Amino acid sequence: MVALSQLQIIWGCVLAPTLDELAALSGVSRATVSRVINGGPVAEATRRRVIAVLEQTNYRPNVAARVLASGRSGIVGVVFHLEPRLLFRDPYFSLLLHGVAEVLAQETAGMMLWLGNRTKQETLDRILGLRLLDGVIVTADHLEDPLVDGLMASDFPTVLVGHRREDLTANYVDVDNIQAADVVTTHLINLGRRRIGHITGTRSTVTAEDRLTGYLRAMKRAGLTDEDLIADGDFNRESGRECAEVLVDREVDAIFCANDATAVGAYDAIRAAGRRIPDDIAVAGFDDLDLALDLDPPLTTTRQYIERQGEEAARMLCQILADPEGSPRRSLLPTELVIRQSTTGGALGS
Repeated sequence: MVALSQLQIIWGCVLAPTLDELAALSGVSRATVSRVINGGPVAEATRRRVIAVLEQTNYRPNVAARVLASGRSGIVGVVFHLEPRLLFRDPYFSLLLHGVAEVLAQETAGMMLWLGNRTKQETLDRILGLRLLDGVIVTADHLEDPLVDGLMASDFPTVLVGHRREDLTANYVDVDNIQAADVVTTHLINLGRRRIGHITGTRSTVTAEDRLTGYLRAMKRAGLTDEDLIADGDFNRESGRECAEVLVDREVDAIFCANDATAVGAYDAIRAAGRRIPDDIAVAGFDDLDLALDLDPPLTTTRQYIERQGEEAARMLCQILADPEGSPRRSLLPTELVIRQSTTGGALGS
């Protein structure tokens, strides 16, 4: 066995040991060391002996060499196409990222984060041209998206957060926004509200269109459809306030907001008009962010377990990398209507 002191030293620094040197130190073959490093099948006692040597020599595998040898880098791309300054200010994306990061850490996979510094086409070209990533998790927000469309057209392992139900090859994690929006609208109908307005999210996004579809389905079933009760928002407080001002003028008695941030703006407009929540106008949101409990009155909303979506997307990508020939994977996670005083007044639901 080769002693550590025999490893080649230049200017007082120990050079990274070669596989042959690691094999000699471990008393096993070069191939066995390679299998341990790359996660291949090795007897447990042998694996422990090799790992002890790797730790003793502070061995760090050459990433480029591993890519060439195995075709895998252990690095996953995560693409959130939003401005970098907004990442940790937006509770949705920060929760989603936390879920992804937790699972990748468990899987000992590295993460390369891509934000909206470039156009979607430029991001697509960089991802496919880099040849370093094993796969990618990407938020699929828009119905027309060159980044998502390009990834779907390639054979690059991809998991979408959001859906492409019409694409039978897509792997995705999502919630059933249509059904969830139907449930919250039906809740307002069951409370006796009849002029129920809806402030949409950003139109042409998958989420906004699905939640609008669910709202319309519930309204039509109750015979209450009225296009004048729909105002196009943008998933933020400002658009919520502006849209709610319009709906208040149209004498709504309830508003279903496409997300909780929109509902905050709706509160502003309703109070500015001298109306009471929920006595005059009931309000419901979507997401169940922390701010929903901080509002006065607390907001009825739909809980969609955002962090769990990130976890599921990361697990799904790891499964695809382990079994690339498997069928497309789809996961529609459950939601929960959380009833609070913004729709029921003093009567609390679950």
